Amino acid sequence: MSAPFSRSERPRVLVGGVAQLYQGDLDLGRLAVERLAALESDDVLVEELSYGAVAVAQRLEELAPERLVLVGAVARGRTPGTVERRTAAPISLKPEEVQQSVADAVTGYVHVDLVLDVAHGLGVLPADAILVEVEPAAVDPSDRLSPVAERALAEAVALVRAAHE
Repeated sequence: MSAPFSRSERPRVLVGGVAQLYQGDLDLGRLAVERLAALESDDVLVEELSYGAVAVAQRLEELAPERLVLVGAVARGRTPGTVERRTAAPISLKPEEVQQSVADAVTGYVHVDLVLDVAHGLGVLPADAILVEVEPAAVDPSDRLSPVAERALAEAVALVRAAHE
């Protein structure tokens, strides 16, 4: 979306969408980023972060933001369409668990939890990390969201807007 930031002008906040592209509701993070592009400023960078957890960790190292706000659809067994904003819990992984997360990430698999685990394991996860998640209703290949996720997307975008401040 934007030109790369240099160290001297690093964003205070990185807002990132995490998505499994064109997998129904799991693509919500990409669509949220499209709607959040207007948030960009000298302090806020909005990016699509669906390109892999190791690459996201490298981007976090490069930018070193104070706050990370991730948005995406995550299946956690809640009622479909549920929108939840939460602070990332402190992560405590054994070295072999970090290794496994990095191995999973190298295969191209992307998930909010994997992004957090890899970034933490590589020492680049900001202490201030916020997640805005939507419980998906449909996860089959599709280029559109289910009606339930479409309604939840507006709420998720509003929560991300509030979280970046």
